[in-house]
Amino acid sequence: MSEQFVGRDVVVNYAIATESASPGALTFKRLGMMRGKSMKTSWDTVDTTADMSPAFTKTNLVTFKSVEFSGDGVSYGETVANQKEFKAHVINPGAATGNQPKVWLQMIDPDGDQYQGPFIVGEWSDDRPYDDAATWSITAMSNGAVTYTPV
Repeated sequence: MSEQFVGRDVVVNYAIATESASPGALTFKRLGMMRGKSMKTSWDTVDTTADMSPAFTKTNLVTFKSVEFSGDGVSYGETVANQKEFKAHVINPGAATGNQPKVWLQMIDPDGDQYQGPFIVGEWSDDRPYDDAATWSITAMSNGAVTYTPV
């Protein structure tokens, strides 16, 4: 297999569950008809510079990590795309997740590399232009340990 790949070959799966769920017990479904898929990891830092820092150079430590997922796709009504279930949960989350838009996400590259973890979906957006395809987009922030597993 080639080391290069295109984004359309990356799969995004979801499971509606709280952050305390056991990932091995979850049933993941594909979030289909996606175009863009992005996972961003950021670390918060604290300045540890003091009067005797080496060569007057700033020093830092990391405190907390946050992972953000964003994605978008073309709106489809077919069940196979699972968009309606995902959207309904984000807009009207149920008791199973404490009325919070919580999900587990997986982003899997063609070579098997994978991100997986619990997220809160902070935004769902529908775009319905007059003369173009109807689309949607989401952003979600980590809500617990998100792991990256290279293969």
